[in-house]
Amino acid sequence: MSGAFDVAAVIPARNGLPDVLEAVESALAQSNLPREIVVVDDASTDGTGDAVERAFGPGGPRCGRAPVRVLSGHFGSAAAARNAGWRAAQAPWIALLDADDVWFDSKLAAAASALAAAPRARWFFSDGAFRTLEGETRRSWLESYADLPEAYVGQPVRELIEVNFVLTSSVVVHREALETLGGFDASLSHAEDIDLWIRLARRWPAAASRRALVRYQHRAGGLTRQIEARLAGDVELFTRLASDRTLERPLRRLARRRAALSQFKLGVAALREGRRGEARRRFAAGWVFPERALPVCSALAASLLPALWLARVRREDWAMRSASSMKSVRRVVLEDAPRQATPRGRS
Repeated sequence: MSGAFDVAAVIPARNGLPDVLEAVESALAQSNLPREIVVVDDASTDGTGDAVERAFGPGGPRCGRAPVRVLSGHFGSAAAARNAGWRAAQAPWIALLDADDVWFDSKLAAAASALAAAPRARWFFSDGAFRTLEGETRRSWLESYADLPEAYVGQPVRELIEVNFVLTSSVVVHREALETLGGFDASLSHAEDIDLWIRLARRWPAAASRRALVRYQHRAGGLTRQIEARLAGDVELFTRLASDRTLERPLRRLARRRAALSQFKLGVAALREGRRGEARRRFAAGWVFPERALPVCSALAASLLPALWLARVRREDWAMRSASSMKSVRRVVLEDAPRQATPRGRS
């Protein structure tokens, strides 16, 4: 990358008040100022778009050093809203920021420096602090998921198939890469982010920093159902990757394992809520590899118990404890060694 870092911030929001105002403020507070900030108001009913325009529009009390504009419409999903935002933006680089997250003031400067040092890289990500549902702020998101060297440059396809360690609000990506890949796949449910990271990693190196440059925030509201929707999206994505003949065989096998693991976790969630028929279907789909026979059999046996016994199992979490090795969080090590080979076929 050469010359000035010309970047636009894209913030999708649906009923984003009051958090979206803090997100916009964090973009305006950057030491490396974005060319523009595009807030994509996806059919909000709380006045999100109007509030942003009143606060940050011309003459507004919080009007900043970069123009803020609102793109309003009925987009239907965060993926579709992000796609509308980057397509409407004018800058060659797109920085993603969710409405309930914030950037620290050196975020864009750090991205600019990392990308300048890695001319082949077409995207960037970093670590982030995160705020728990209890309001506690923890210093590192990545420490639970990935060992990332500073100034990393590489194509972490395998690692992303194992675990999604990339925070959306840390990502900066070149618009030509988005145009080539078609942006986020809006047909996917709750897995459109990792799908895009994997497709990017298959084509171009990423530059990354282990510095916490953003703050991610967990939100309450149907958390169990959100987890189930996320896992269902993972099943769809990784089943697709497992049948993608342009992907190397070991990676297809890894994708099958990830799809099966998501099926198993969905089965555990269904069993906890007493949906035994669904649980059995999920467990059967999760039984793909021999080493998983014991936890799957334990969970299947629990699903066949009489109602009173099943209630006791759910209280004591016996079947879930027996499957703890399958539910544990994966942690990957990213090596600073960019891959040179280009995958066969369209990615």
